[in-house]
Amino acid sequence: MTNIEIKHSAQHAHGTVLQVACVDEAQVAQSSGVFTLTESAFGKGTVKTILAGGIGTPVEYRRGGNVRKMFEYMHAYAAEQGVGVALLHPFSFSYYRQFGYERVADHAFARFPTSKIDFVPRRCRFVAYSEEKLPDMLAIYRAFAKGRNLLLPRVNGASYTAPGRMTYLCYDGTEPIAYVVCSGSKTLRVNHYTDTVLTVHEMAFVNADALREIFSFLRMFEGEFDEIVLCDLGVYPEADMLLKHYTHTVYHSIPDLAARVLNTERMLSAHEYPNKAGAFTVRVNDTMPSVAGTFRVCYGGGEVRVERLADDAIADVTLPETALVQLLYGYLPLDARSLAYPDGVEVQGDCEDLLRAFPRKPGGIFEHF
Repeated sequence: MTNIEIKHSAQHAHGTVLQVACVDEAQVAQSSGVFTLTESAFGKGTVKTILAGGIGTPVEYRRGGNVRKMFEYMHAYAAEQGVGVALLHPFSFSYYRQFGYERVADHAFARFPTSKIDFVPRRCRFVAYSEEKLPDMLAIYRAFAKGRNLLLPRVNGASYTAPGRMTYLCYDGTEPIAYVVCSGSKTLRVNHYTDTVLTVHEMAFVNADALREIFSFLRMFEGEFDEIVLCDLGVYPEADMLLKHYTHTVYHSIPDLAARVLNTERMLSAHEYPNKAGAFTVRVNDTMPSVAGTFRVCYGGGEVRVERLADDAIADVTLPETALVQLLYGYLPLDARSLAYPDGVEVQGDCEDLLRAFPRKPGGIFEHF
């Protein structure tokens, strides 16, 4: 017989952190994990979120249902706290799919020669980051996060001062408009460096001109680093729009983040809808009562109304929770043809207003929790 125990609870930069263990009668921890109650970027602003991290079971205790008990505990705790969605970095997407989690973001990389950003002038309007500039960094981050799903809130400079990283920010007059966090790697062979790579771990910008300033700044490293690697390109796909020499660019993508809706009505209400009026009805199949059901959504002019209907109400589309979460986060480029392709999706009516409400959107998380 095993039970869930909270081993430690504390406040963290991202919110309330619970260290949880599944223990037996002898108080031996057979499984453990860390759950963080926080907010994440979604729709018009943020939505209350729970993060699941560090989940593990020693091999001698596996296949005993301990992880399932931990997730049941986490989901019940999240419901009490009014949480809309849960996030995790899965070691196996198929494993966590049994708990209702599905892929919503990828960690994408682009690697190219430094000489191939010749479409911008070499220019440095950036200054090195220092602690007194933290409010400016956070202001850039908040502006950048608008319209991008999943990004976590920040209250300190821990992400900007990691060992070995260089952080710079740019101003337009007195207004902070962009920052970049990078690091360099080189291999010394006899009397010269080879394999010189500048890795951009993170960037944020408030508009197109600010993004161009970042590329102009990266050109200043030409001669020191032969190649540049952009990490987390899925968070800022606008950067890929600026690249010109595609045949010299190598792309690499790693499935990164999975999510599970914990309250459908809350998530549908928090989503940002088009100004043009529209309406749709969606039926969600799931084991959680707070997720399953038939919902009518009417939107337009910056307003939205979400109504739970009778279970037998006619729906435009029926889908499982795994397809719902990908729809909400704009992960898939869906259209009238491809909407019916994900497993468990049934299209019964005209879904034009639904598809217009959920375009593909950038999303991801710079941190790993």
